[in-house]
Amino acid sequence: MKNASRVSHRFSFVLIAATYCFVFCFPPTGASQPPPQNQHWIGYITDTHCGTHCQVTSKMRPDLKCVRLCVKKGSKYGLWTGNQVYVLNPQTLAAQFAAQNVRVTGTIKNGVIYATFIVPVPLQKPPTKPGR
Repeated sequence: MKNASRVSHRFSFVLIAATYCFVFCFPPTGASQPPPQNQHWIGYITDTHCGTHCQVTSKMRPDLKCVRLCVKKGSKYGLWTGNQVYVLNPQTLAAQFAAQNVRVTGTIKNGVIYATFIVPVPLQKPPTKPGR
């Protein structure tokens, strides 16, 4: 009877030690990574089909009709910033600002911007030289 009790206590001790080691030595995957930080981008909402080669208006902005037509045919809304176009999610938020110059706040993963805020940004006029 004493041997059975000792075996039972040893088994309990080993089980508790193994559980402790498993919980504290092997944290869940991703737990050590901090959450992604919000970033900001400024650019035009265009579509991913035409991208930087979209038809533009006389003010060199993406053409609203062209952007909406391409999206209707299966393209996605994207942010044209610099010489690159990033897919924007959620698409319903991006659609509200099609062909507009905007500031996007969000995170980026695998080339997709996950927007939390999109606000229109007025275009900056180029500085004029004195005396003109």
